[in-house]
Amino acid sequence: MIRALIRSQWLLLVTVALYLWALSVAPERAGRALESGATTFASVLLLVIAVFGLVGLLQVWISRELIVRLLGREGGLKGLLIAALCGTLLIGPAYIIFPLLMSIHKQGARWAVVTIVLTSYAVKLQMIPIEVGFLGWPFSLGRALVTLALAIPTGLLVEALMERSQP
Repeated sequence: MIRALIRSQWLLLVTVALYLWALSVAPERAGRALESGATTFASVLLLVIAVFGLVGLLQVWISRELIVRLLGREGGLKGLLIAALCGTLLIGPAYIIFPLLMSIHKQGARWAVVTIVLTSYAVKLQMIPIEVGFLGWPFSLGRALVTLALAIPTGLLVEALMERSQP
């Protein structure tokens, strides 16, 4: 039972251990760190709750058949292109995307789709004007095009590796 707890909650246990160590070494700094961590946790808690609510809606309202048809093997190249487009349109921090992607994967989306969404998420079309303002058109356009050009091959490679590693 203790091994199962350690396996499933290792990150939480390591974090608690680090806070206890910090408390013994520098109590004042540990207190500030704990306060900072609590503030961050509070700021993302509502967002995480909303995301899990969206995941629930996704699982109930979007049929498995639709996911398989569009984002599974049946979707073919069209599904991979949909994944790339979705990745560029997603907004918000990355940690809200992981539960959504795992949910669509469990409903039948292929690993390539999950990888392509994550890869193309780095482009974020709505952020391009800001990126251009700081880094210029040549850099922004070049980075976006290279990222998108590599998204599908990367997705297919990861999918092949995942299929090879699963029994």
